[in-house]
Amino acid sequence: MARTSQVSRGSAIIELQKKAEAGDAAAQFVFGFAYSQGKGVARDYEKAVFWWQKAADQGNAKAQYALGVAYANGMGVAQDYEKAVFWYQKAADQGHAAAQYDLGSAYYQGAGVPQGYEKAVFWYQKAANQGDADAQYNLGVAYYFGQGVVQDKGIARFWFQQAADKGEAKAKENLQKLFY
Repeated sequence: MARTSQVSRGSAIIELQKKAEAGDAAAQFVFGFAYSQGKGVARDYEKAVFWWQKAADQGNAKAQYALGVAYANGMGVAQDYEKAVFWYQKAADQGHAAAQYDLGSAYYQGAGVPQGYEKAVFWYQKAANQGDADAQYNLGVAYYFGQGVVQDKGIARFWFQQAADKGEAKAKENLQKLFY
């Protein structure tokens, strides 16, 4: 039984590799992910980045986001926040919620871009509207302190509640401390 599933996984990787080599952007992203996780192949971040780059160049938002993460963390490439922001921006523009959140965080921290709370809030709002709990929490913080928006504790409470409802522990804590 174990040998059969091993062969099946090996066959799946071979098929995935064939699709990736043939130019299939979705397969290239997944093949890169396999390398990043060591699933069916030896973990190799440089090979992951290679395949993500191919998919990203074809407009694959997931691969663009993955490249952003790779550059932000120096995984398989030299750490470069400006390149991370470049790739986050491409994915965020296509509606990728995690990329929108990370782009917001880059603006909030001034990592790879000039620091700007207004731009941070803009991207957090897009991700929050898609249900991203971290973005909802960060919007709560922005409204509570008036960072990039007019201070409004009622709106802050709303966003903390949205994040808390998804299990975000810091949001639950803030609701208890700040509003009850």
